[in-house]
Amino acid sequence: MSGHDDEAWIAGFEQLWMEVLGVDSVTEHDDFFELGGHSLAALRLAALIQRELEIAVDLQQVLRHPRYGDLLDVAARAPRGAAAAAAAGGH
Repeated sequence: MSGHDDEAWIAGFEQLWMEVLGVDSVTEHDDFFELGGHSLAALRLAALIQRELEIAVDLQQVLRHPRYGDLLDVAARAPRGAAAAAAAGGH
């Protein structure tokens, strides 16, 4: 992955974190739960990432990788598009 498309999905990923947590910014070291996240918010974040960005990130991944930078790395390696929809449907 490189170039403009990378920047677009990363910006979208960051925006979803800020939206779900109600914060103005996030850094790679920010922890989802330390910023006020909880299990229902994690479920919402995973669903939004799947629906809005078409990236297969599920609730368990959010819970296992609560730091922004860590989950960003997981998302960078996750299936996308139709493969993401298939992965989400399998849960």
